[in-house]
Amino acid sequence: MLQLMQQYIPGFTGKPVSYRNYHAYQTTERLYVIIPARTDQDSYYELAAITVYMQEAGFPRLAQPMLTTEGQILTVYENTAYLVVEMPPPYSRSLDAHGAELAAFHQLGAGCPFAPDTLSSYGKWSDLWTVRLSQAERLYSNIYQKRPLVHEERVFLDTFHYVIGRTELAIQYLNETSNEFRFTDYDQPTTVFTKYQSELADTYVLPHSIIYDHPARDLAEYMRTAFCAEEEMETGEFLQSYMQQRPLSVFGMRVLYARLIMPLHLFDQIEKGLTGKAYETLIMQQSKYEQRLAGLFDHMQVDTRTLEIPMLENYL
Repeated sequence: MLQLMQQYIPGFTGKPVSYRNYHAYQTTERLYVIIPARTDQDSYYELAAITVYMQEAGFPRLAQPMLTTEGQILTVYENTAYLVVEMPPPYSRSLDAHGAELAAFHQLGAGCPFAPDTLSSYGKWSDLWTVRLSQAERLYSNIYQKRPLVHEERVFLDTFHYVIGRTELAIQYLNETSNEFRFTDYDQPTTVFTKYQSELADTYVLPHSIIYDHPARDLAEYMRTAFCAEEEMETGEFLQSYMQQRPLSVFGMRVLYARLIMPLHLFDQIEKGLTGKAYETLIMQQSKYEQRLAGLFDHMQVDTRTLEIPMLENYL
């Protein structure tokens, strides 16, 4: 890994350390973190431009992707492409309430002077979900024809029609939401995370999972984690502190709801593999997940009848 770092800083020397399970190097002045690349170079160039903008706009906690001495943003080392980020200097300001921090992050990102292309998922959820469903259906067909089956495969076959049903409901709800006219400037795309897991509650933010999308994506993925948790998490304060800074429109509420109807956590586990008990455990938790989803708008203190927001039971 030291040879990799020397492609960014000639003659580099530093102490090898670990940072959030990533390889890293510590010098007397800075920490450098080495992250396996997930996508193509163009996306990371866009990411680098976004991080520069965010830092200059008032978010100094964001690490900055580095370029090699040859101007490349990714480096291949032992057949794996890596992104290297330089961590910011020590930061002492106390953080605001979690939801307020996320709202401020979204507000800064919405002011970005250029619209990312390869990093953007805005308006693409329906197509992306359809692709993931098709991939899972192919897996179902392959396993259905297989004999003998292990326990985990039987569980998958027995429950996949539920996954299909929920996915089709989510896509239908999302497509109907595209006709919703009650939207605001807060529905414009902004900087979000692929799967928000409270990253902004940390002192520093690694940028490799930042993309461009509707802000409800981060709210949905935070709520998904809460709904999947064994013990019920406090979510009302999080949502209220966010909405005090950036109120959700009716369109935004419906987008949020659609994403939570979509069982993305089940797809994530299916794509990781069916070995072990993880998928079965998630399936067994789905009744609790759906109970918590039914209380979403209560957490938000939103009257769905007054606002005429369609609820899931209208589709069943």
